Amino acid sequence: DAAMPSSFTANADYLVIDRRPIIIEAGQEVCVGAPDRTWPGWVHVTAPDGRGTYIPAACLRRTGPMAAVVGERFDGTDLSVRRGDRVESLRETAGWHWCRNSSGQEGWVPGYLLGPA
Repeated sequence: DAAMPSSFTANADYLVIDRRPIIIEAGQEVCVGAPDRTWPGWVHVTAPDGRGTYIPAACLRRTGPMAAVVGERFDGTDLSVRRGDRVESLRETAGWHWCRNSSGQEGWVPGYLLGPA
């Protein structure tokens, strides 16, 4: 997807609880778990360090019933937004947008929180 960035305005607060976001490099093997029932197209994986996250299923190349190789680097950082914040969506994947805010911070925001700019 070589989509052009799109501007959106957050229609509600989305405050991320401070946590260590997981980053999985391309080529890393992961253990594949259950698909996300709330967000079709996302699946739970466990990284080599034992931490889990949801990742777009399209990023995975299955190597076995519960094993896959990550085809492209995945950054699990979520981006906090406040109602009225403007963000640029750099790409959209299965209902989530990878956004950049006015401070240059980037992360995932669920699409239902984004309205027209």
